[in-house]
Amino acid sequence: MSAAIGIDVGSSAIKGLLLADGAVLHTEGAPIPPRLATDVHHFEHDPLAVRDATFEIIRRLTRKSNEVGHTIGAIAFTGQMHGGLIVDAKLQPLTNFVTWQDKRGTSLLPELEQRFGEDQTGVGIRNGFLLTTLAWWKAHGGFPNGSAHVLGIYDWLTSLLAGRAATDITSAAAWAMFDPVRKEWRHAVLSSFGIPPGLLPEVFEPGAVIGQIGDSLADDLGLPRETLVHASIGDTQAAYIGAGCTPADLLLNFGTGSQSMWETSDPVASPGTDIRYLKDGRFLVTAPTLAGGEAYRVMAEFIQDVLTVFTSVPSVLSDRSDRYSRMDHLALGTSSDGIRFDPIFAGSKFRPEAERASITGLTTENLKIAPLVRALIEGMIEEIAAPYFEREGSVRHTRLIGAGSGMRRNRALREVAEIRFGLPLLPAPIPEEAALGTAKLCG
Repeated sequence: MSAAIGIDVGSSAIKGLLLADGAVLHTEGAPIPPRLATDVHHFEHDPLAVRDATFEIIRRLTRKSNEVGHTIGAIAFTGQMHGGLIVDAKLQPLTNFVTWQDKRGTSLLPELEQRFGEDQTGVGIRNGFLLTTLAWWKAHGGFPNGSAHVLGIYDWLTSLLAGRAATDITSAAAWAMFDPVRKEWRHAVLSSFGIPPGLLPEVFEPGAVIGQIGDSLADDLGLPRETLVHASIGDTQAAYIGAGCTPADLLLNFGTGSQSMWETSDPVASPGTDIRYLKDGRFLVTAPTLAGGEAYRVMAEFIQDVLTVFTSVPSVLSDRSDRYSRMDHLALGTSSDGIRFDPIFAGSKFRPEAERASITGLTTENLKIAPLVRALIEGMIEEIAAPYFEREGSVRHTRLIGAGSGMRRNRALREVAEIRFGLPLLPAPIPEEAALGTAKLCG
């Protein structure tokens, strides 16, 4: 029986799975290679380290496939969006992989936003987007000698397997370089930045067949030489597909960042949202924030700092998962007691760059850890709920689906989501929603 491999190159982990006849046969995972030490504004990873970790997952999945008597027929990738790297004509990296968390373009943003603003999809031009990173490189020494293509990290892996520089509509649009409605490059923007057309990869429909895997890589990875390489898709779209969502469903996805997502026939952004291409002419309204698991991590680190300072025992709750569990227990079924927590520690895609997290409503009675954690969770949900209600007016979906590690592990987060949206929350079928979604693209 033929099977497909789906790989998700995420912000904190790389996950892969083996799919055959609609069933997940096996999953594999590994941490994303560590961020390179540069400075607080630069978020970079060694692309070769990411490649090696990903290829090892593919080898393990291939071995498992052989053990259970399946033949790999197809492979596709997804992963963290917006960032990217530059490669040469042989697809070898000339830069590190710069992620969506990068802040080096801050000084360029006012001019970029004034000149180009947002298109109808609301994507705009923001820090961490490949377009902004390219503009920064251009202003600080130019592109490396031999630059041949710009690619996202999972596009690059797809290209290596297919032997040609390729991206998909969802990825190119997330760079702020491609119009997903007209399905064409934003030529005026690219020309203004001096980005030559020759640097742009081919753009495919998500899931389209790009070609067969190259012989040498097939042998190295243990894949059949007839394995089809399919075009990639962004991780939010992959999670939507992997969670089994339909147009009647509203998806809440919590990873490092968070999003609410639902389908639309009107691909025009509203406040706090952008429009993302799904596939086959379908679009998602997405309310994306940076206040997902990252905000919870910041609070957990603060709690650890307080414990360390006042107990002088660094080992107290030193395990982050233990802190998360206790925070969840404290917040479950309690009240925020009038505290309002705006959790944008890392900023917001839709608010001024200098704006950051804040806490209001504190009194002499409510400054306690339980209501504070509850308020944080309520703020995290509100970041993705407010844009939904502003656009839709009321809940217009019949099912609320929860995806991502935050939704799976945090009972208080699920409780607050159900209260805010007035619907019971149904979990996505498996934890690796994005990897499953991209495997499903292989048909």
